[in-house]
Amino acid sequence: MTDSYLNVRNLNVSYGSTTALKDVSLQLEKGGRLALIGMSGSGKSTLAMAVAGLLPKQARIDGTIDFAGHRPKLGSEIGVLFQDASGSLDPVMKVGDQIAEVVATHLGMSWIAARVRAAELLDRVKIPKALSRLNSYPHEFSGGQKQRIALAAALAGNPSILIADEPTSALDTVIQRHIVDLLDELVKDGGLTLLFVTHDIALASERADEIAVLYQGELVETGAASQLLREPKHPYTKALIDTYISLDRPRSTRLPELNIADLP
Repeated sequence: MTDSYLNVRNLNVSYGSTTALKDVSLQLEKGGRLALIGMSGSGKSTLAMAVAGLLPKQARIDGTIDFAGHRPKLGSEIGVLFQDASGSLDPVMKVGDQIAEVVATHLGMSWIAARVRAAELLDRVKIPKALSRLNSYPHEFSGGQKQRIALAAALAGNPSILIADEPTSALDTVIQRHIVDLLDELVKDGGLTLLFVTHDIALASERADEIAVLYQGELVETGAASQLLREPKHPYTKALIDTYISLDRPRSTRLPELNIADLP
């Protein structure tokens, strides 16, 4: 990875008098995996949605978000996977048609070719008997399968970057592992660039090349995952790491309260 794909410079996002992001700058290399971590309200989802171009109209945005000199199109070059797959899928539309619609819209394929591609994508995300499930509806699938279908739809436009906003937090531990393994496989085999949001420091440590830590809308620390977790510099990063569960390390009962005025 040598080519810078995404550059965020001095990004500020506010809603009226409320500031959601304050002067955030970071970059993501092509083919890289960047995790945005922090507790609820830290600004990580706001940053991800700003990159995707999905902030609400009332958001005021200052700064620049640059994709190697151009702005990729949402749905084709940018794929988005949300936390709640049920909210991403139309409950009264067959899953094959939902995926095929994205393919036909963004890749210009005929409807028959798009349906064939939809079956290929369902198979790629490991939906059993993919071809025979094209005419099934979302309610006929488990929660983990619906998240896989939402992932297939996010990949249907053949994106170069996938933005995943807490894609596993609504799933049980075993299904979480299956989903993150699948994301890893897609990045390695398909050349995807991955930006994902998580509050799970363990997931970030296992699956990210780079980690960016957000606290109250500010980017307080960023760096290579292994280095940042081994030698955290910011008190908030240290506090997040202290919540990590392992067999040989007791978990802190709760994240310590930090006074923003006391932080460097």
